[in-house]
Amino acid sequence: MPYLINGNSGKAPAGPADEGGFTGWSLVGADHVTSGEQAAARQRPWQGGPDWVSVQTRAHVDALEIDAPPVLGTGSRTRVTATVTQGARSVPVGFPLAADWTGSPNVHIGDRDDARHRHTAVLDPSTGTLTALRPGTITLAVTVNGTTQKVQIRIGAAGAASTA
Repeated sequence: MPYLINGNSGKAPAGPADEGGFTGWSLVGADHVTSGEQAAARQRPWQGGPDWVSVQTRAHVDALEIDAPPVLGTGSRTRVTATVTQGARSVPVGFPLAADWTGSPNVHIGDRDDARHRHTAVLDPSTGTLTALRPGTITLAVTVNGTTQKVQIRIGAAGAASTA
C-alpha cells in the first residue's frame, strides 16, 4: 500500500458531507499471506493475489437513522437510506463511509437473483433498493462504527400502502 488518504478526526471536515466530508478514523487490516499464496502470485501475477489489505473508514457517530417506509406492498420497490449525525452535520451513509447492512433471516442482502423462497424481501446495499417479494414482516439494520439502528417493515399484499 503506497499511501492512505485519511479523513479528519480532530477538526471540522474540509468538504460537504455528500462529498465525503465527515469526521472519523480508518481501520487498516492486513491478513497473513502463506508462502504458497505468495509463490502463486509471483508465478501468475495476471491472476491477481490474495486480498490481504483492507481499509474501513469509520465515521464518528452521534446518532444513526434509517429512512424506510413502515409498510410496503408485495412487488413494490423503494429506496432505503441511512444517515449519520455528527453534531449539526448529517452525513449520508455510503462510500467512503463504511457500513454493514444486515436483516432478519427472511431478508436477502445482495442481488435479487440470489434470493430464495424463504426471503420476504431483498435489499441491494449498493443501490439502497428494497424489493418486497411476499407478505411478512422484516427487520433491516445498519451498523456504522459499532452503532446499530434497526427498523421493522411490514410487507403487505400487492397494493398495500407504500412510499416507493
